[in-house]
Amino acid sequence: MRLRSLLPILTLVGFIVGTEADAQLLYAGGEDIDFLCNSGGGCVSSLGGAFRTGWARTAYMVAGSSTDPATNRFATPTFSPNSALWIHAQFCNTATNNLANGCGSVGVGTTANAQMLRILDSSGNPTLIVRGTGNPQQVKISSRTAAGVFTDLVTCSSAFNLSLTQLDLYINYGTSGEVTLYNNSAQVCDYTGNVTNGDGATTLNQVEFGGLISVGYGAWSEVIIAGSDTRAMARFTANTVGNGNTTGFSGTNVCSAIWSAVSFNDTSYGFSGSTNVLHECTINSSIPAGSYNVLALVMSARALVGSSGPLHLDFVTRIGGTDYTSSDFAPTTSFSNIANYIQTVNPASSSPWIVSDFQATGFNVGEKTKP
Repeated sequence: MRLRSLLPILTLVGFIVGTEADAQLLYAGGEDIDFLCNSGGGCVSSLGGAFRTGWARTAYMVAGSSTDPATNRFATPTFSPNSALWIHAQFCNTATNNLANGCGSVGVGTTANAQMLRILDSSGNPTLIVRGTGNPQQVKISSRTAAGVFTDLVTCSSAFNLSLTQLDLYINYGTSGEVTLYNNSAQVCDYTGNVTNGDGATTLNQVEFGGLISVGYGAWSEVIIAGSDTRAMARFTANTVGNGNTTGFSGTNVCSAIWSAVSFNDTSYGFSGSTNVLHECTINSSIPAGSYNVLALVMSARALVGSSGPLHLDFVTRIGGTDYTSSDFAPTTSFSNIANYIQTVNPASSSPWIVSDFQATGFNVGEKTKP
């Protein structure tokens, strides 16, 4: 088995913080290992300026496209279907082929009908689309039938800013539903009524991300999807930084900088041809100052298996000298992302996480090969 990620080990680790102690977390991601790239124009990672450096290592981005479906987009994996959905992210309009230029390098323009967000129902149909109008800072939220017929529900002025913008989209999916967009937690538009597309689905279970302007990129970071209010949430990337308690995989610098945040590279990996081999690493736990509730620890990996040897992997969390493993995950024979393993409580205590759990001596994350 070979395991890798775009972080300096095997697992992308993040934890979600906020003010709600009982939030229903459905998905969290921030780097290419967390998403599925559906782009005809290439999904790329920002070199700087398009994300909050204290919280994230990069932003994931695609060129704007007004086709349907958008030529350039990336998606979350499917998550547990929900009729009430909150989508949270940091968003940046940035210039084509100038990924370090930061937000606003293409101004606040939008291209008419460029698809910024696509929300899919549990039948697999993109049912709600946030699109550009062609006017600065302005988007429209549209419903879309399975046959591709759009109905514009509401126009949203001042939807995003020249600078990095926190966006939160609330959806109550139903014939007597609601959709609301927030810019830095302030409401900019709201629609109540029928927000469905007529295909009979009553829940939502996937989100796709794109750009708002055809001469630039839409850059996204700190993506969180939940069944409760996300406006006070944030995602911290706790990248691995050094060898942990047990290091059983082969490979060079498996717990350090062989995997870049901005370069998708499947030629560097940690590996083992035997089962029940464990590899653990320490993490970056220097979260920005503040008082937080930790809503979850989330892990992702990128892995493949051979025709023989270990065929499964477990995520591992080491706390107080004890290793706690996930259920088995089954990689394919080609490298693919295994995203969104969510732990909402500390497995050692069954209590909600606190920041000091991740800063405790001996806290490790890792993976274990399984038959």
